[in-house]
Amino acid sequence: MNFYEIAQNRQSCRSYDETLPVEEEKLQAVMASARLAPSACNSQPYHFTVCTGEMSKAVAKACT
Repeated sequence: MNFYEIAQNRQSCRSYDETLPVEEEKLQAVMASARLAPSACNSQPYHFTVCTGEMSKAVAKACT
């Protein structure tokens, strides 16, 4: 299978249970990866905020 065939058959599953919280270990792993991600000239022009619980619902509503 070549890349074109892989790209054509790609699918993105977004079926999840929004009532289940994301485990703390997974949040920490994502944040560590984001912190170490390369940026132009190592300027790291981004900021991350993690919200959980009711705060996350309020933030999601404000952003959509």
